[in-house]
Amino acid sequence: MSRNAINIKGTRQGLVILLDTNRDFAELKSGLKNIMETSHGFFAGARFILQSDKKLFPAEKSELEAICMEYGLIPNSEAAQQPGRRRGETSLASLPGEPALLVKKTLRSGQHVNYPGHVTVLGNVHPGAKITAGGSIIIMGNCSGFVHAGSNGDGSAFILAATMRQAHLRIAGIAMHETPLDLPYSPVKACIRHNRIVFTGYTGGNRLN
Repeated sequence: MSRNAINIKGTRQGLVILLDTNRDFAELKSGLKNIMETSHGFFAGARFILQSDKKLFPAEKSELEAICMEYGLIPNSEAAQQPGRRRGETSLASLPGEPALLVKKTLRSGQHVNYPGHVTVLGNVHPGAKITAGGSIIIMGNCSGFVHAGSNGDGSAFILAATMRQAHLRIAGIAMHETPLDLPYSPVKACIRHNRIVFTGYTGGNRLN
């Protein structure tokens, strides 16, 4: 199976956008733009660097960076200029991070994702679909399935979705049979506060319930 043209890894220093430079540059551009479009603004405000097997031409690098910045991402110049490396290059092994799984599809009824780390879904989670993650869960579309974050008992885990409608949530050992009907049609984060699941806006604004 061929590699994806674009892969994104989250680290404590920001996002590392991995480019398969064996692909045509036009494919890299369309792949990057598609990920940004389907992210519904989730990456906005995050710092990022581009990483590739082969060095990009300056014009190509600038064009890809411009796409990222168009969607609110911020170039991380400090991470890109590590000692002993050329400007614009970085070693993935030198950037600390945690295990994460990127699911590039909508999860439909009967489908189950089980992963010990964090999970990001580039699509919807339909009723009857299930995600179980040891870490946090990010859903770029609507969440209406069964979603269990912090399955290993991590109460600091969270669930973030573009929208949540009649979803069944569990974080660590705290469960919610069905999400409130009055949640807004905008990105919502579910986390544990005072031994119950509460909701905030994606930017960490005021609590919604």
